[in-house]
Parts: sequence; C-alpha cells; structure tokens
Amino acid sequence: MWSRTMKLLWLGVFVLGTFFIVKPAAVHACSCAERPGIEDQLQRKTAVFTGKVLSLSNPVSGRNWSSADPVKVQMEVNKVWKGELASQTTVYTAVSSVSCGYEDFKVNEEYIVFAYGDPDRLETGLCEGNKTLATAQDELKALGAGYEPAKKLSQKDPQGEPSMMDKIQYPLFIVAFVIVIALLTVQIKMKRRRR
Repeated sequence: MWSRTMKLLWLGVFVLGTFFIVKPAAVHACSCAERPGIEDQLQRKTAVFTGKVLSLSNPVSGRNWSSADPVKVQMEVNKVWKGELASQTTVYTAVSSVSCGYEDFKVNEEYIVFAYGDPDRLETGLCEGNKTLATAQDELKALGAGYEPAKKLSQKDPQGEPSMMDKIQYPLFIVAFVIVIALLTVQIKMKRRRR
C-alpha cells in the first residue's frame, strides 16, 4: 500500500505535469457575429461616414474603471453615406476591445466608421466594421458616391464644451468640498471647547 505522502507526491507531480502539457485557451469577452453586408449596415446604423481622427480623449482612470469606459474620438468628416453629420463629429467607443471597443483609432489617420445610437451621441465598436481608409476599398466601392457633410459643427461637444457629466460633477465637487470644510471647522471648534 502506498503511504499518504507518496500519494500526495504523485498527485503533485501529476498536477504540475498538466501545466506543461495542457495549454490554456485564450478567452475573449467580446465576440463578434459575422458582419452584415453594406445594405444591412446602411439600414441598421445611425451614421456611415469616412473621417480623419483629430483627437482621442481617454476616460479619466481613477480608483474605479471599466474596460467599457468611453473614449471620445473627435473626427473631421469627409464623406457621408448615412446620417446628418457636420464637418466635425464625435464618436464614442469603449476603451478596450474586451468590451468590444475599437482600439485602432489613431490621430491623423482616416477611417470608414459605422456608428449607432443617438445622432447627438454616436457610438461604435470592434464589431461594427470600422476600418482604415486604406483597407476599406471594397466597402467604399459598394457604398458608391456618398455626399458632403454639412459645413457647420453639429454637436456641442466638439469645441471642447464640458460634457453633461462634467457639468453635473463640478457642482457636486464644490458642494462636497464645502461640506468637508464645514465639518472640519465644527470639529476644530469642538476640540477647542473641550480644552
């Protein structure tokens, strides 16, 4: 009969051996179904356009963050196939491809963008079919001529106006600051009275 120590030793060798033999499979949280054709894209999306990335604004990373936090992509619109877009627009995408964010946007690069959501807050992602203009020749050919964007700026965000969240957070910060100062003042006065 094998002793208990010998059984544990062989179990350890077996477990350690499996680490060298079995290769773990990569797991991805974002899984894209087969992309629809151009006709379906034109029906399903809020906006389809080509544009040059002017700036990328990553979310503020703090104590709590998520792979789904939005990246703000400011774009100069060149040609439009769907949507009423101005010469500049903002598109949002998740910061990480783990949450289906489109991580390939780079400043001064041109893209074809398939966006969904509210016209005032367009969103896109990894599974939408976005590509650099250089690799989108088939899509451009299938889309045809397109039309020019409007000359005025469409969204209020592009000129650097604070977003709605910024407008809400700033007053809350001031209120919290005033409350902290008031509590500290009360605490100091109470300590002085005890002496």
